[in-house]
Parts: sequence; structure tokens; C-alpha cells
Amino acid sequence: MGEKRLGELGVMSAYDNINQSSSLLSSSYTIIRPGGLEETKLNVVLGPAALELSQGDAIAGIISRADLAEVAVQTAQSQSTNLQNTAFELYYTDSAQPCEGRFKYLLQNGQVARLHGDTYDALIHGLKPDGTYFVPN
Repeated sequence: MGEKRLGELGVMSAYDNINQSSSLLSSSYTIIRPGGLEETKLNVVLGPAALELSQGDAIAGIISRADLAEVAVQTAQSQSTNLQNTAFELYYTDSAQPCEGRFKYLLQNGQVARLHGDTYDALIHGLKPDGTYFVPN
């Protein structure tokens, strides 16, 4: 997992450098951290009502390639400021589990927001910029 985080930090740093070096340019990033890619859902798009987002790299699950692709397209087309300079985990709600055993308490206590919605806009509504959400140690 260390290599993944180093890559994400590199992306964040690159965008920060672009924004600092030019007063004319303003860029932002969105990092989607998909859960395990499985085809148990027959690789169909189940849509936002079946999905859950979280932040902090504490909760994960499974997701189909079809739903991941749909979320990536919706994210790229969105004008929502909630998607600027942020990273989030994406998985099916019914597959949610802690990334590590020591994070099990996070499934119940609400420290890590578990976002849901019937539309993609509603699903991303509660996302926060990096550095402003709870990350367990």
C-alpha cells in the first residue's frame, strides 16, 4: 500500500506545483480508489444507489468494472467542487469492510463518513478535500 500512497502524493504535489507556479492556471485532481474488482455482479452498472464512498483509506469493498467506469465518467463530467483535490474509496455498500482489522470500529462509530445517494450528485455531495477528513492511524 505504500507505493499507492507515494503515487497519490506525487499527483497531489504535481497539481500543487502547477497552481503555485502560475496565477493564470488552476488545476485540481480527483483520485478514485476502487475496491477489489470482481465480476460477481455480472459486470453491469448497478448505479449510485448500490454504491458507497468513503475517505481516509479505512473502508473498502468490491466494485464491478462497469460501475467503476460509470463513476469515472460521471466524475470527469461533473462540475462539482466536492470533487476538487480529493480522493475517495468506491465500492458496493453491501460489500463494505475495514481495510485492516484494527479499523473494524469505523464501520459503526461514524468517524469515517460513509456516503450514499440515489444520484451521482447526491453520492458525491459529502466528499471533502484532501487533508480535511479523518484518516485513521
